[in-house]
Amino acid sequence: MRRWVLAGGTLAVALALGCHREVEMLPLIDRTIYITDKFFDVQALSKDRAIVVGYGGKILETDNGGASWSQVPSGTDEALYSVKMVDDQHGWIAGQDGLLLHTADGGKSWQPQQSNAIYQERNESPEALYLFAVDAIDAEHAWAVGDRSILTSTSDGGKTWRARKVPMEIDLTGGESMVSADPIFYDVKFLDAQRGWIVGEFGKIMHTEDGGETWHEQEKTLMEGTGIIDPLDLPTLFGLHMKNAQEGIAAGLEGHIARTTDGGQHWRFDPMEIEASAPLYDPLFSPVELPDGSGWAVGGAGEVVHHEPGQAAWKRAKLGQDVLTWLRAVSFSDAQNGWMVGGYGLIFRTTDGGKTWLPSQG
Repeated sequence: MRRWVLAGGTLAVALALGCHREVEMLPLIDRTIYITDKFFDVQALSKDRAIVVGYGGKILETDNGGASWSQVPSGTDEALYSVKMVDDQHGWIAGQDGLLLHTADGGKSWQPQQSNAIYQERNESPEALYLFAVDAIDAEHAWAVGDRSILTSTSDGGKTWRARKVPMEIDLTGGESMVSADPIFYDVKFLDAQRGWIVGEFGKIMHTEDGGETWHEQEKTLMEGTGIIDPLDLPTLFGLHMKNAQEGIAAGLEGHIARTTDGGQHWRFDPMEIEASAPLYDPLFSPVELPDGSGWAVGGAGEVVHHEPGQAAWKRAKLGQDVLTWLRAVSFSDAQNGWMVGGYGLIFRTTDGGKTWLPSQG
């Protein structure tokens, strides 16, 4: 299977320099963050509160801006890839082998729900499919996506989940092969109960206007003016952010960030102002644009890219220190306060809109 194995940390290249010395000084008995930790997602809930999920079923929460972290029991040692809280009480976590966890008490406890994300070929044992992303719009409606074009959704708070494979639209030109028939989905975003998007392998961008019952592809416009003639050559997209019904961005392989300003009817790649001596080859994840017009995305070799309000081009962000490990997610609660997480137990925090990022102790 063509999965980017996030659980094993295969994107890690080295230790993050300068961001763990303080953590190493903590007494072992007091630590909640270790150099062996791999964090895959973070949600900033307020100026001081955030939830982090990662490898080995690890869930961490802080309510004091990262001065201390508490580990919340997950009941599993499976990798946790995505977290989404929709209000102060309700949220979901998606992960390895079709795992879905749900909270109704603000994250104090998490209970498993049956995702029904199963794949089975004739005469073969059923396979639980990885769920790489979960999104929700309220305490009742949520969607999760992952391997083999799987989509599972609930409209009753997770009491029942309905899983199905999202079919690809047929290419009558013969330009696509069977290998693209079941692309892996890496992210999903819904604006309301009807309008949503999915991104994934082979640059797939899927859009629905009926709550996920039917989907239509939008990625073909990315080929215009790029020299790409085969849809299979489009870069895999790992992260998605929809600012509203018209504006959105998606980040992926080789530092590509795609943008739409018309609800996905057209997508184009944003310019990258990257020095020629250090090109951006690594994948980008977790793109986000803030209400002030600034944007952020993080990547595979400690890359952090940023654009200022009103700017079209993305540039490498200046963090004030080298980060030589993979980064997987960035999240802001407002224009000033945000978090980044990644490999080797890395958690960074900013309180000044990204001008400075400081490691959080654990």
